[in-house]
Amino acid sequence: MLTMESSYYLESFSRSMDFPQQIALTTQAVTVGRSADSDVIIHNAALSRRHARLEWIHNAPAITDLGSTNGSFVNRQRITTTTALSPGDVVHFAGVEYCLKQKYLTTKNDSDDHTRINYRTLPSNFPIRAREFTELLTNGMVTSYKQAIMDCSGSVYGYELLGRGRHPALNENPYELFLIAAQMGKEIELSELFRQRSFALAQKTHSDKSLFFNCHPLECREPDKLLSGIYQLRKQYSALQLVFEVHESAITDLNVMQRIRAGLRDLDIGLAYDDFGAGQARLLELAEAPPDILKFDISLVRGVGDPSSTHYKLLSSLNAMVQNMGVETLAEGVEDQAVADACQSIGINYFQGFYYRRPVEIPC
Repeated sequence: MLTMESSYYLESFSRSMDFPQQIALTTQAVTVGRSADSDVIIHNAALSRRHARLEWIHNAPAITDLGSTNGSFVNRQRITTTTALSPGDVVHFAGVEYCLKQKYLTTKNDSDDHTRINYRTLPSNFPIRAREFTELLTNGMVTSYKQAIMDCSGSVYGYELLGRGRHPALNENPYELFLIAAQMGKEIELSELFRQRSFALAQKTHSDKSLFFNCHPLECREPDKLLSGIYQLRKQYSALQLVFEVHESAITDLNVMQRIRAGLRDLDIGLAYDDFGAGQARLLELAEAPPDILKFDISLVRGVGDPSSTHYKLLSSLNAMVQNMGVETLAEGVEDQAVADACQSIGINYFQGFYYRRPVEIPC
C-alpha cells in the first residue's frame, strides 16, 4: 500500500538534469527556495531565499507563498493565501514550472537535484485543466450549435455546425478547448468528437439543408485518415447533406487537397474553403483544386458597406474572379444592413453572420 509520502509529487516539464525533476509532497511540511537551508533548493535568481511551503492540510496537499518577491502561482493565478492542490494543477515558483501528479507505484525521488532556469514570464508547458479535458474527451462532454447560412432570396440555404464544450469546469468556447488540446497533442481527437456529436444531433432534427462541418488544420496532414473517418460518419449518417470546410491555413499542399477533394466527391460531400483572405490567399490551390463554395473571411467583408471604399472594390473583384471559375461564394461575418446590402449588390451567393441569425444550440 502506498504511503502518503509517495502519493503526490510535483513534476517538472523540463528534462534537464540540473534541477529537481520531481518534488515529493510528504506529510511533513517542506520549504522551497534558493537558500541552502530550504528543504528543496532551486538555484534560480527569480526565487526568494525562502519562497514557498508545501504541506498537508485536511488530508490534501497545499502550497503557501512565504512572502516571495516574484510570487507563487497555481494555474497561473498568483496566490496570497494557503491554497489546496489537486492532481493536474500547474504550480509556478516564480518562473519555475511544475505539475502536481499522483503516483500509484513507488518511484525514485529525485528531490536532491537542482535547477537553473532564466525567469522572464510564466512558462506554460503544462496544460491547465488537463484532467478535466481528458474527462471531456473520454465522456464525450460536448454539444453542437448551428448558424444559418442564407441565400439571395432570404431563405435558409444551410447551417454551419459549431462544436461547444459541456464540461462544468471548462470553458465551452472551442477556441479555449483547442488551446488545451494543443498542449496535450489532442487537437484531432477534439475535432473528431465535435464532428461525431454534430452529425448525431443534426440527424435527430431531420435536417434537409446543407450542413457545413469543419476540421482541424492538422487533420489535413493525414488525408487518408481524415477521409477514412469521414467515410465512417457518412455511412452512419447517409441522409445528411454535407459540405466539408477546410480552413485556408490548412490548404498548403496541392496534391493533398486534390486527394481530399476527390475523396469527398466519392462520398457525395461538398467542399468549401473557409476564411479565404484571413491570411495568405492560396490562389493556386483555388485554381487547381477548386471547392464548390468559397467563404470570404470577415476581414474582407467588414467595411464593404460603403460602395466607394477599397474594401468594396476588392471584394467585388475577388467575387467576380472566383465565380468565373465556377465556384459559388459566401460572405462571413455580415453584421449590419449596409454590409448585407453591399454583399447582395456585389453578387455573392450566400451570407452568414449575426445580422441574419446567431448560432443556436441543436436540441438533444
